[in-house]
Formats: sequence, structure tokens, C-alpha cells
Amino acid sequence: MHLIHIHKAPSYLADSVTLTASVSSCGRLWSASSSRYEQTRMRLKYGQRCFSYAAPAAWNTLPPSLQQLTNTDSFKRQLKTVLFERAFS
Repeated sequence: MHLIHIHKAPSYLADSVTLTASVSSCGRLWSASSSRYEQTRMRLKYGQRCFSYAAPAAWNTLPPSLQQLTNTDSFKRQLKTVLFERAFS
């Protein structure tokens, strides 16, 4: 998701997710200015395993300071820190 967010991912992955700001019905919401992604609606629990649902769900749980990083190495380093803090606190 980080590579999709900084526009360095393959197009087939980038096309499978949608930025909340680009959804026309969410134009005036506070989330339109954030870096959150829309989760596709799934009818079955099995569908929640697909990339178009699971990737935005994981991305949207990250802190905004982490989502705004553009350097991949710093993103990975800080992501590791966030995940360790969640696991051991």
C-alpha cells in the first residue's frame, strides 16, 4: 500500500484500490483530505481476504504520520516500530 500511495506500484495493484478523496460522494467529508483508502464491500467473510479489501483495511489503521512518509526505507523502519509497539503493549 505504501508503494501504491507514493505512485510506484504496478498499475494492476493501484487500480484495485480507491483513494477516499477520489470518491465523488465523499468530497466534503474530513476523510477526503486524508490519505485513507476505500474498502470494497464484501458480502462474504471469505472475500475479506482479497487485496482490494485487506490492503486498505490495514493501511487505514496506520497512524497518519506513517502514511505521509514518502521514503520507503523510513516507512519500513517506522512501520516495524509501530507493529512492535502494538504487539507488546
